[in-house]
Amino acid sequence: MALLALQGVSLHFGAADVLEDVNLVLEPGMKSALVGENGSGKSSLLALLAGTLDPSAGSIERQRGLRIARLEQLPDYDAGSTALDVVFDARPELAQLRRNIAALDEAEMNDDTALLYAELVAEFQAGGGYEFEARCRQALAGLGLAEEAAERPLATLSGGELARCGLARALLTDCDLLLLDEPDNHLDIDGIRWLEQALVDYPGSLLVASHDRELLDSIANCVVDLEDGTARLERGSLEAYFERKRERIERQKLEYLEQQRRVEKLRASIRGAEQQARGIEHGTIHFHYRKIAKKIARTAVVRKRRLERELASESSVEEPVERSVARLDIGSASHGTSGLLWLDGISAGYGEQALVSNASLTLKRGQRLAITGRNGSGKSTLLKCITGELEPMTGEAWIAGSASVFYCDQQQAGLDHELSLYEQLELSSPLTANQIHYLLARIGLKGRSEQLVGTLSGGERTRLLLSVLMNTHADLLILDEPSNHLDLPSIEVLQAALVGFSGGVLLVSHDRHLVQHVATYVFELKDGRLSPVQ
Repeated sequence: MALLALQGVSLHFGAADVLEDVNLVLEPGMKSALVGENGSGKSSLLALLAGTLDPSAGSIERQRGLRIARLEQLPDYDAGSTALDVVFDARPELAQLRRNIAALDEAEMNDDTALLYAELVAEFQAGGGYEFEARCRQALAGLGLAEEAAERPLATLSGGELARCGLARALLTDCDLLLLDEPDNHLDIDGIRWLEQALVDYPGSLLVASHDRELLDSIANCVVDLEDGTARLERGSLEAYFERKRERIERQKLEYLEQQRRVEKLRASIRGAEQQARGIEHGTIHFHYRKIAKKIARTAVVRKRRLERELASESSVEEPVERSVARLDIGSASHGTSGLLWLDGISAGYGEQALVSNASLTLKRGQRLAITGRNGSGKSTLLKCITGELEPMTGEAWIAGSASVFYCDQQQAGLDHELSLYEQLELSSPLTANQIHYLLARIGLKGRSEQLVGTLSGGERTRLLLSVLMNTHADLLILDEPSNHLDLPSIEVLQAALVGFSGGVLLVSHDRHLVQHVATYVFELKDGRLSPVQ
Protein backbone atom coordinates (compact mmCIF):
# COMPACT_ATOMS: atom_id res chain seq x y z
CA MET A 1 0.00 0.00 0.00
CA ALA A 2 1.28 3.47 -0.87
CA LEU A 3 2.51 5.75 1.90
CA LEU A 4 1.05 8.72 0.06
CA ALA A 5 -0.17 9.64 -3.39
CA LEU A 6 -0.41 12.96 -5.19
CA GLN A 7 -3.17 13.18 -7.78
CA GLY A 8 -3.24 16.14 -10.17
CA VAL A 9 -1.49 18.39 -7.64
CA SER A 10 -0.75 21.96 -8.71
CA LEU A 11 0.81 24.77 -6.71
CA HIS A 12 0.67 28.44 -7.63
CA PHE A 13 2.10 31.45 -5.85
CA GLY A 14 0.29 34.41 -7.40
CA ALA A 15 0.92 34.27 -11.12
CA ALA A 16 3.85 31.87 -10.71
CA ASP A 17 3.19 28.20 -11.50
CA VAL A 18 5.49 26.12 -9.28
CA LEU A 19 3.95 22.67 -9.82
CA GLU A 20 1.37 21.66 -12.43
CA ASP A 21 -0.70 18.45 -12.45
CA VAL A 22 1.80 16.36 -10.48
CA ASN A 23 1.02 12.67 -10.03
CA LEU A 24 3.35 10.85 -7.65
CA VAL A 25 3.15 7.71 -5.52
CA LEU A 26 5.63 6.97 -2.71
CA GLU A 27 5.68 3.41 -1.39
CA PRO A 28 7.27 1.79 1.67
CA GLY A 29 10.97 1.08 1.25
CA MET A 30 11.57 3.86 -1.27
CA LYS A 31 14.74 5.85 -0.69
CA SER A 32 14.23 8.57 -3.25
CA ALA A 33 16.59 11.22 -4.57
CA LEU A 34 14.68 14.43 -5.28
CA VAL A 35 16.45 16.26 -8.11
CA GLY A 36 15.79 19.32 -10.23
CA GLU A 37 17.22 22.70 -11.04
CA ASN A 38 17.22 25.49 -8.47
CA GLY A 39 13.71 26.94 -8.42
CA SER A 40 12.09 23.80 -9.81
CA GLY A 41 9.93 23.40 -6.68
CA LYS A 42 11.79 20.78 -4.62
CA SER A 43 11.29 22.57 -1.27
CA SER A 44 7.66 23.29 -2.14
CA LEU A 45 7.03 19.63 -2.93
CA LEU A 46 8.55 18.59 0.41
CA ALA A 47 6.32 21.11 2.21
CA LEU A 48 3.25 19.71 0.41
CA LEU A 49 4.17 16.16 1.41
CA ALA A 50 4.77 17.22 5.02
CA GLY A 51 1.39 18.96 5.13
CA THR A 52 2.77 22.40 5.95
CA LEU A 53 1.61 23.69 2.55
CA ASP A 54 -1.73 23.10 0.83
CA PRO A 55 -1.97 22.46 -2.93
CA SER A 56 -3.73 24.97 -5.17
CA ALA A 57 -5.45 22.07 -6.94
CA GLY A 58 -5.50 18.28 -6.75
CA SER A 59 -5.35 15.99 -3.74
CA ILE A 60 -2.82 14.25 -1.49
CA GLU A 61 -3.87 10.91 -0.03
CA ARG A 62 -1.88 9.70 2.99
CA GLN A 63 -1.83 6.24 4.52
CA ARG A 64 -3.84 6.16 7.73
CA GLY A 65 -1.56 6.90 10.70
CA LEU A 66 1.36 7.88 8.45
CA ARG A 67 4.19 9.47 10.45
CA ILE A 68 6.21 12.03 8.53
CA ALA A 69 9.30 13.85 9.80
CA ARG A 70 10.93 16.77 8.03
CA LEU A 71 14.19 18.61 8.51
CA GLU A 72 13.10 22.14 9.40
CA GLN A 73 13.98 25.21 11.44
CA LEU A 74 14.33 24.60 15.18
CA PRO A 75 11.41 25.87 17.27
CA ASP A 76 12.08 28.21 20.17
CA TYR A 77 13.87 26.60 23.11
CA ASP A 78 14.67 27.89 26.57
CA ALA A 79 17.91 29.81 26.78
CA GLY A 80 19.46 27.05 28.88
CA SER A 81 18.59 24.23 26.46
CA THR A 82 21.49 22.32 24.95
CA ALA A 83 22.11 20.60 21.64
CA LEU A 84 21.49 17.29 23.39
CA ASP A 85 18.08 18.57 24.61
CA VAL A 86 17.12 19.41 21.03
CA VAL A 87 18.01 15.98 19.68
CA PHE A 88 16.32 14.20 22.60
CA ASP A 89 13.04 15.78 21.51
CA ALA A 90 13.03 13.29 18.64
CA ARG A 91 11.44 11.03 21.29
CA PRO A 92 9.08 13.41 23.15
CA GLU A 93 8.05 10.90 25.81
CA LEU A 94 11.66 10.15 26.76
CA ALA A 95 12.56 13.84 26.56
CA GLN A 96 9.79 14.69 29.05
CA LEU A 97 10.93 11.94 31.42
CA ARG A 98 14.49 13.28 31.15
CA ARG A 99 13.31 16.80 32.01
CA ASN A 100 11.31 15.52 34.98
CA ILE A 101 14.33 13.61 36.29
CA ALA A 102 16.52 16.70 35.86
CA ALA A 103 13.98 18.82 37.78
CA LEU A 104 13.98 16.37 40.68
CA ASP A 105 17.77 16.45 40.66
CA GLU A 106 17.50 20.13 41.53
CA ALA A 107 14.70 19.69 44.09
CA GLU A 108 15.05 19.04 47.82
CA MET A 109 15.02 15.29 48.28
CA ASN A 110 12.61 13.61 50.75
CA ASP A 111 10.94 10.21 50.90
CA ASP A 112 8.22 11.14 48.40
CA THR A 113 10.54 12.80 45.89
CA ALA A 114 13.08 9.97 46.27
CA LEU A 115 10.37 7.41 45.45
CA LEU A 116 9.16 9.47 42.48
CA TYR A 117 12.75 9.93 41.30
CA ALA A 118 13.36 6.15 41.43
CA GLU A 119 10.13 5.49 39.52
CA LEU A 120 11.02 8.00 36.80
CA VAL A 121 14.53 6.61 36.42
CA ALA A 122 13.15 3.07 36.16
CA GLU A 123 10.61 4.18 33.55
CA PHE A 124 13.31 6.06 31.62
CA GLN A 125 15.58 3.01 31.67
CA ALA A 126 12.78 0.62 30.66
CA GLY A 127 11.93 2.88 27.73
CA GLY A 128 15.49 2.73 26.44
CA GLY A 129 16.33 6.27 27.54
CA TYR A 130 20.01 5.66 28.22
CA GLU A 131 20.49 3.81 24.96
CA PHE A 132 18.69 6.63 23.15
CA GLU A 133 20.93 9.22 24.82
CA ALA A 134 23.96 7.34 23.52
CA ARG A 135 22.45 7.41 20.01
CA CYS A 136 21.84 11.16 20.32
CA ARG A 137 25.44 11.80 21.32
CA GLN A 138 26.68 9.53 18.53
CA ALA A 139 24.59 11.41 15.95
CA LEU A 140 25.83 14.80 17.15
CA ALA A 141 29.43 13.61 17.10
CA GLY A 142 29.02 12.09 13.65
CA LEU A 143 27.69 15.40 12.34
CA GLY A 144 30.60 17.33 13.83
CA LEU A 145 29.34 18.37 17.27
CA ALA A 146 31.69 16.92 19.87
CA GLU A 147 30.80 16.12 23.48
CA GLU A 148 31.59 19.64 24.66
CA ALA A 149 29.35 21.25 22.02
CA ALA A 150 26.49 18.86 22.79
CA GLU A 151 26.29 20.21 26.35
CA ARG A 152 26.58 23.91 25.45
CA PRO A 153 23.55 26.26 25.54
CA LEU A 154 21.99 26.84 22.14
CA ALA A 155 22.73 30.55 22.36
CA THR A 156 26.44 29.77 22.08
CA LEU A 157 26.10 27.64 18.93
CA SER A 158 26.59 28.92 15.38
CA GLY A 159 23.89 28.74 12.72
CA GLY A 160 25.63 25.74 11.16
CA GLU A 161 25.79 23.93 14.51
CA LEU A 162 22.09 24.58 15.13
CA ALA A 163 21.31 23.18 11.67
CA ARG A 164 23.22 20.02 12.54
CA CYS A 165 21.21 19.69 15.77
CA GLY A 166 18.02 19.78 13.71
CA LEU A 167 19.39 17.18 11.33
CA ALA A 168 20.36 14.83 14.16
CA ARG A 169 16.87 15.15 15.65
CA ALA A 170 15.22 14.45 12.29
CA LEU A 171 17.35 11.33 11.76
CA LEU A 172 16.35 9.95 15.19
CA THR A 173 12.63 10.73 14.91
CA ASP A 174 10.50 7.58 14.78
CA CYS A 175 8.59 7.94 11.49
CA ASP A 176 7.53 6.15 8.30
CA LEU A 177 8.78 8.81 5.86
CA LEU A 178 11.68 11.20 6.39
CA LEU A 179 11.89 14.32 4.21
CA LEU A 180 15.29 16.00 3.99
CA ASP A 181 16.01 19.26 2.16
CA GLU A 182 19.76 19.78 1.64
CA PRO A 183 20.78 17.83 4.78
CA ASP A 184 24.47 18.07 3.83
CA ASN A 185 24.51 21.87 4.20
CA HIS A 186 26.96 22.90 6.96
CA LEU A 187 28.63 19.47 6.94
CA ASP A 188 32.25 18.75 6.14
CA ILE A 189 33.38 15.62 4.31
CA ASP A 190 33.50 13.51 7.48
CA GLY A 191 30.00 14.65 8.42
CA ILE A 192 28.66 13.91 4.93
CA ARG A 193 30.17 10.43 5.05
CA TRP A 194 28.52 9.80 8.43
CA LEU A 195 25.20 11.11 7.12
CA GLU A 196 25.50 8.93 4.03
CA GLN A 197 25.94 5.79 6.10
CA ALA A 198 23.11 6.82 8.44
CA LEU A 199 20.78 7.18 5.45
CA VAL A 200 21.94 3.89 3.91
CA ASP A 201 21.09 2.18 7.24
CA TYR A 202 17.85 4.15 7.76
CA PRO A 203 14.97 1.69 8.25
CA GLY A 204 12.16 3.87 6.88
CA SER A 205 11.41 5.59 3.58
CA LEU A 206 13.30 8.68 2.48
CA LEU A 207 12.91 11.59 0.09
CA VAL A 208 16.15 13.57 -0.03
CA ALA A 209 16.95 16.75 -1.96
CA SER A 210 20.68 17.42 -2.16
CA HIS A 211 23.33 18.86 -4.48
CA ASP A 212 25.80 16.18 -3.36
CA ARG A 213 25.81 13.73 -6.26
CA GLU A 214 27.79 11.06 -4.40
CA LEU A 215 25.45 11.17 -1.40
CA LEU A 216 22.39 10.64 -3.60
CA ASP A 217 24.16 7.95 -5.64
CA SER A 218 24.86 6.00 -2.45
CA ILE A 219 21.41 6.06 -0.87
CA ALA A 220 18.81 6.22 -3.66
CA ASN A 221 16.89 3.26 -5.05
CA CYS A 222 14.59 5.57 -7.03
CA VAL A 223 14.58 9.13 -8.36
CA VAL A 224 11.95 11.88 -8.35
CA ASP A 225 12.87 14.42 -11.03
CA LEU A 226 11.12 17.82 -11.01
CA GLU A 227 11.19 19.53 -14.39
CA ASP A 228 8.90 22.15 -15.92
CA GLY A 229 6.53 21.85 -12.95
CA THR A 230 5.93 18.10 -13.31
CA ALA A 231 7.40 15.12 -11.47
CA ARG A 232 8.79 11.92 -12.96
CA LEU A 233 9.50 8.93 -10.71
CA GLU A 234 11.70 6.04 -11.81
CA ARG A 235 13.17 3.08 -9.94
CA GLY A 236 16.91 2.59 -9.85
CA SER A 237 20.02 4.55 -8.92
CA LEU A 238 20.64 8.20 -9.69
CA GLU A 239 23.52 7.32 -12.02
CA ALA A 240 21.29 4.94 -14.00
CA TYR A 241 18.48 7.49 -14.11
CA PHE A 242 20.67 10.25 -15.55
CA GLU A 243 22.00 7.83 -18.16
CA ARG A 244 18.46 6.83 -19.14
CA LYS A 245 17.44 10.49 -19.23
CA ARG A 246 20.32 11.37 -21.56
CA GLU A 247 19.41 8.45 -23.82
CA ARG A 248 15.72 9.45 -23.75
CA ILE A 249 16.53 13.03 -24.75
CA GLU A 250 18.80 11.89 -27.59
CA ARG A 251 16.13 9.46 -28.80
CA GLN A 252 13.50 12.21 -28.60
CA LYS A 253 15.75 14.51 -30.64
CA LEU A 254 16.09 11.88 -33.37
CA GLU A 255 12.36 11.11 -33.36
CA TYR A 256 11.53 14.82 -33.47
CA LEU A 257 13.86 15.39 -36.43
CA GLU A 258 12.36 12.41 -38.25
CA GLN A 259 8.87 13.72 -37.56
CA GLN A 260 9.88 17.18 -38.83
CA ARG A 261 11.19 15.62 -42.05
CA ARG A 262 7.87 13.82 -42.56
CA VAL A 263 5.92 16.98 -41.75
CA GLU A 264 7.98 19.10 -44.13
CA LYS A 265 7.62 16.50 -46.88
CA LEU A 266 3.84 16.46 -46.38
CA ARG A 267 3.67 20.26 -46.30
CA ALA A 268 5.71 20.43 -49.52
CA SER A 269 3.29 18.00 -51.19
CA ILE A 270 0.34 20.13 -49.96
CA ARG A 271 1.93 23.29 -51.30
CA GLY A 272 2.66 21.55 -54.63
CA ALA A 273 -0.93 20.28 -54.94
CA GLU A 274 -2.38 23.69 -54.10
CA GLN A 275 -0.12 25.44 -56.59
CA GLN A 276 -0.97 22.89 -59.30
CA ALA A 277 -4.71 23.27 -58.69
CA ARG A 278 -4.53 27.06 -58.77
CA GLY A 279 -2.42 26.96 -61.95
CA ILE A 280 -4.99 24.82 -63.77
CA GLU A 281 -7.94 26.89 -62.58
CA HIS A 282 -6.31 30.16 -63.62
CA GLY A 283 -5.00 28.79 -66.91
CA THR A 284 -8.11 27.31 -68.48
CA ILE A 285 -11.89 27.38 -68.52
CA HIS A 286 -12.10 23.87 -69.93
CA PHE A 287 -14.51 21.80 -67.80
CA HIS A 288 -12.41 18.63 -67.87
CA TYR A 289 -9.22 20.31 -66.63
CA ARG A 290 -11.03 22.40 -63.99
CA LYS A 291 -12.52 19.13 -62.69
CA ILE A 292 -8.97 17.72 -62.40
CA ALA A 293 -7.97 20.92 -60.53
CA LYS A 294 -10.77 20.40 -57.99
CA LYS A 295 -9.66 16.80 -57.44
CA ILE A 296 -6.09 17.94 -56.82
CA ALA A 297 -7.36 20.63 -54.40
CA ARG A 298 -9.34 17.97 -52.50
CA THR A 299 -6.15 15.91 -52.28
CA ALA A 300 -4.40 18.91 -50.68
CA VAL A 301 -7.26 19.25 -48.14
CA VAL A 302 -7.03 15.53 -47.26
CA ARG A 303 -3.27 15.85 -46.74
CA LYS A 304 -3.79 18.93 -44.54
CA ARG A 305 -6.19 17.00 -42.32
CA ARG A 306 -3.75 14.11 -42.16
CA LEU A 307 -1.01 16.52 -41.09
CA GLU A 308 -3.27 18.06 -38.42
CA ARG A 309 -4.17 14.61 -37.07
CA GLU A 310 -0.52 13.57 -36.91
CA LEU A 311 0.54 16.70 -35.05
CA ALA A 312 -2.42 16.41 -32.65
CA SER A 313 -2.03 12.70 -31.94
CA GLU A 314 -0.51 11.25 -28.77
CA SER A 315 2.31 9.82 -30.86
CA SER A 316 3.39 13.32 -31.90
CA VAL A 317 6.91 14.06 -30.62
CA GLU A 318 7.57 17.39 -28.91
CA GLU A 319 10.85 19.20 -29.47
CA PRO A 320 13.22 18.47 -26.53
CA VAL A 321 13.76 21.52 -24.33
CA GLU A 322 17.39 22.50 -23.89
CA ARG A 323 17.77 23.14 -20.18
CA SER A 324 19.00 26.60 -19.17
CA VAL A 325 22.04 25.91 -17.02
CA ALA A 326 25.01 28.01 -16.08
CA ARG A 327 27.15 27.31 -19.13
CA LEU A 328 30.69 28.17 -18.11
CA ASP A 329 33.69 28.51 -20.38
CA ILE A 330 36.71 29.73 -18.46
CA GLY A 331 39.00 31.96 -20.50
CA SER A 332 42.29 30.38 -21.49
CA ALA A 333 45.15 31.33 -19.21
CA SER A 334 48.29 32.93 -20.58
CA HIS A 335 51.37 30.81 -21.20
CA GLY A 336 53.77 32.34 -18.73
CA THR A 337 55.84 30.71 -16.01
CA SER A 338 55.21 27.09 -15.09
CA GLY A 339 55.25 27.67 -11.32
CA LEU A 340 52.25 29.62 -9.98
CA LEU A 341 52.14 29.23 -6.18
CA TRP A 342 54.55 28.26 -3.40
CA LEU A 343 53.86 27.80 0.32
CA ASP A 344 56.84 27.42 2.63
CA GLY A 345 56.22 26.57 6.27
CA ILE A 346 53.00 28.58 6.65
CA SER A 347 51.52 28.70 10.15
CA ALA A 348 48.33 30.72 10.54
CA GLY A 349 45.45 31.37 12.88
CA TYR A 350 43.88 34.02 15.05
CA GLY A 351 45.25 35.38 18.31
CA GLU A 352 47.49 32.77 19.87
CA GLN A 353 45.73 29.81 18.28
CA ALA A 354 47.36 28.37 15.16
CA LEU A 355 44.88 26.50 12.95
CA VAL A 356 47.55 25.69 10.35
CA SER A 357 51.10 24.63 11.18
CA ASN A 358 54.10 24.46 8.84
CA ALA A 359 52.09 24.03 5.62
CA SER A 360 54.07 23.73 2.39
CA LEU A 361 53.06 22.99 -1.20
CA THR A 362 53.80 23.95 -4.80
CA LEU A 363 51.23 24.51 -7.54
CA LYS A 364 52.19 24.51 -11.22
CA ARG A 365 50.29 25.32 -14.39
CA GLY A 366 48.01 22.43 -15.37
CA GLN A 367 47.72 21.16 -11.78
CA ARG A 368 44.46 21.22 -9.82
CA LEU A 369 45.01 20.87 -6.07
CA ALA A 370 42.07 20.22 -3.72
CA ILE A 371 42.26 20.83 0.04
CA THR A 372 39.80 18.91 2.21
CA GLY A 373 39.28 18.79 5.96
CA ARG A 374 36.72 19.18 8.70
CA ASN A 375 34.87 22.42 9.38
CA GLY A 376 37.08 24.75 11.38
CA SER A 377 40.28 22.95 10.41
CA GLY A 378 41.72 26.13 8.86
CA LYS A 379 41.15 25.68 5.12
CA SER A 380 39.71 29.15 4.52
CA THR A 381 42.33 30.63 6.85
CA LEU A 382 45.08 29.14 4.69
CA LEU A 383 43.50 30.60 1.55
CA LYS A 384 43.40 34.04 3.19
CA CYS A 385 47.12 33.80 3.82
CA ILE A 386 47.69 32.94 0.17
CA THR A 387 45.60 35.88 -1.08
CA GLY A 388 47.14 38.31 1.39
CA GLU A 389 44.01 38.90 3.49
CA LEU A 390 45.74 37.44 6.54
CA GLU A 391 49.35 37.71 7.65
CA PRO A 392 50.80 34.25 8.47
CA MET A 393 52.31 33.68 11.90
CA THR A 394 55.33 32.06 10.31
CA GLY A 395 56.41 31.07 6.81
CA GLU A 396 55.76 32.66 3.45
CA ALA A 397 53.42 32.36 0.48
CA TRP A 398 54.39 33.46 -3.05
CA ILE A 399 52.33 33.83 -6.18
CA ALA A 400 54.25 34.22 -9.44
CA GLY A 401 54.53 37.90 -10.26
CA SER A 402 53.30 37.42 -13.81
CA ALA A 403 50.29 35.32 -12.75
CA SER A 404 46.75 36.68 -12.85
CA VAL A 405 44.65 35.38 -9.92
CA PHE A 406 40.90 34.86 -9.58
CA TYR A 407 39.65 34.31 -6.00
CA CYS A 408 36.12 33.16 -5.14
CA ASP A 409 35.38 32.94 -1.41
CA GLN A 410 32.35 31.45 0.38
CA GLN A 411 30.85 34.90 1.00
CA GLN A 412 30.99 35.72 -2.72
CA ALA A 413 33.23 38.72 -2.10
CA GLY A 414 33.39 41.17 -4.96
CA LEU A 415 29.65 41.37 -5.59
CA ASP A 416 27.94 44.67 -4.72
CA HIS A 417 24.33 43.98 -3.73
CA GLU A 418 23.29 47.55 -4.58
CA LEU A 419 24.35 47.26 -8.23
CA SER A 420 22.29 45.86 -11.08
CA LEU A 421 23.54 42.74 -12.84
CA TYR A 422 24.57 44.88 -15.82
CA GLU A 423 26.43 47.38 -13.60
CA GLN A 424 28.21 44.57 -11.75
CA LEU A 425 29.51 42.98 -14.95
CA GLU A 426 30.35 46.36 -16.45
CA LEU A 427 32.42 47.17 -13.36
CA SER A 428 34.20 43.82 -13.05
CA SER A 429 34.83 42.84 -16.67
CA PRO A 430 35.97 44.43 -19.95
CA LEU A 431 32.80 43.33 -21.78
CA THR A 432 30.76 45.49 -24.14
CA ALA A 433 27.03 46.05 -23.60
CA ASN A 434 26.07 43.36 -26.11
CA GLN A 435 28.55 40.92 -24.59
CA ILE A 436 27.13 41.53 -21.09
CA HIS A 437 23.57 40.75 -22.24
CA TYR A 438 24.80 37.64 -24.06
CA LEU A 439 26.70 36.50 -20.96
CA LEU A 440 23.66 36.95 -18.72
CA ALA A 441 21.66 34.78 -21.11
CA ARG A 442 24.36 32.08 -21.02
CA ILE A 443 24.21 31.84 -17.22
CA GLY A 444 20.41 31.60 -17.07
CA LEU A 445 19.70 35.28 -16.23
CA LYS A 446 18.39 36.42 -19.59
CA GLY A 447 16.36 39.65 -19.55
CA ARG A 448 17.28 40.49 -15.96
CA SER A 449 20.11 42.98 -16.51
CA GLU A 450 18.39 45.68 -14.41
CA GLN A 451 17.74 43.39 -11.43
CA LEU A 452 19.76 44.17 -8.29
CA VAL A 453 22.45 41.69 -7.28
CA GLY A 454 21.07 41.62 -3.74
CA THR A 455 17.74 40.20 -4.93
CA LEU A 456 19.30 37.13 -6.54
CA SER A 457 19.13 33.70 -4.95
CA GLY A 458 22.30 32.14 -3.57
CA GLY A 459 22.73 30.00 -6.67
CA GLU A 460 22.15 32.95 -9.01
CA ARG A 461 24.73 35.06 -7.15
CA THR A 462 27.22 32.22 -7.42
CA ARG A 463 26.60 31.95 -11.16
CA LEU A 464 27.05 35.71 -11.51
CA LEU A 465 30.34 35.61 -9.64
CA LEU A 466 31.53 32.67 -11.71
CA SER A 467 30.57 34.55 -14.87
CA VAL A 468 33.30 37.07 -14.04
CA LEU A 469 35.64 34.09 -14.06
CA MET A 470 34.88 33.52 -17.74
CA ASN A 471 36.54 36.79 -18.62
CA THR A 472 39.50 36.94 -16.27
CA HIS A 473 41.89 34.90 -18.42
CA ALA A 474 43.42 34.03 -15.06
CA ASP A 475 46.47 31.86 -14.55
CA LEU A 476 45.50 30.78 -11.04
CA LEU A 477 42.00 30.05 -9.68
CA ILE A 478 41.59 30.00 -5.88
CA LEU A 479 38.10 28.69 -5.14
CA ASP A 480 36.56 28.25 -1.67
CA GLU A 481 33.46 26.02 -1.87
CA PRO A 482 32.51 27.19 -5.39
CA SER A 483 29.68 24.65 -5.71
CA ASN A 484 27.72 26.07 -2.76
CA HIS A 485 24.18 26.98 -3.92
CA LEU A 486 24.66 25.37 -7.35
CA ASP A 487 22.26 22.68 -8.54
CA LEU A 488 23.47 19.37 -9.97
CA PRO A 489 23.47 20.44 -13.65
CA SER A 490 25.42 23.62 -12.83
CA ILE A 491 27.95 21.70 -10.72
CA GLU A 492 28.58 19.37 -13.67
CA VAL A 493 29.18 22.39 -15.92
CA LEU A 494 31.58 23.91 -13.37
CA GLN A 495 33.35 20.56 -13.09
CA ALA A 496 33.85 20.32 -16.85
CA ALA A 497 35.07 23.93 -17.02
CA LEU A 498 37.69 23.37 -14.29
CA VAL A 499 38.94 20.17 -15.91
CA GLY A 500 39.34 22.04 -19.19
CA PHE A 501 41.16 25.02 -17.62
CA SER A 502 44.79 25.28 -18.71
CA GLY A 503 46.07 27.24 -15.71
CA GLY A 504 46.31 26.15 -12.06
CA VAL A 505 43.46 25.54 -9.60
CA LEU A 506 43.51 25.57 -5.79
CA LEU A 507 40.14 24.22 -4.65
CA VAL A 508 38.60 23.92 -1.19
CA SER A 509 35.45 21.80 -1.29
CA HIS A 510 33.32 19.33 0.64
CA ASP A 511 31.83 18.06 -2.62
CA ARG A 512 33.43 14.64 -2.97
CA HIS A 513 32.24 14.14 -6.55
CA LEU A 514 33.70 17.49 -7.60
CA VAL A 515 37.01 16.81 -5.86
CA GLN A 516 37.24 13.30 -7.30
CA HIS A 517 36.65 14.44 -10.89
CA VAL A 518 38.57 17.74 -10.85
CA ALA A 519 41.61 17.38 -8.60
CA THR A 520 44.90 16.04 -9.87
CA TYR A 521 46.23 16.11 -6.28
CA VAL A 522 44.34 16.11 -2.97
CA PHE A 523 45.61 17.41 0.38
CA GLU A 524 43.92 17.06 3.76
CA LEU A 525 44.20 19.66 6.52
CA LYS A 526 43.92 17.78 9.79
CA ASP A 527 45.11 18.76 13.27
CA GLY A 528 46.85 21.75 11.69
CA ARG A 529 48.90 19.64 9.28
CA LEU A 530 48.57 19.76 5.50
CA SER A 531 49.28 16.31 4.12
CA PRO A 532 48.85 14.72 0.67
CA VAL A 533 46.10 12.12 0.37
CA GLN A 534 47.31 8.95 -1.31
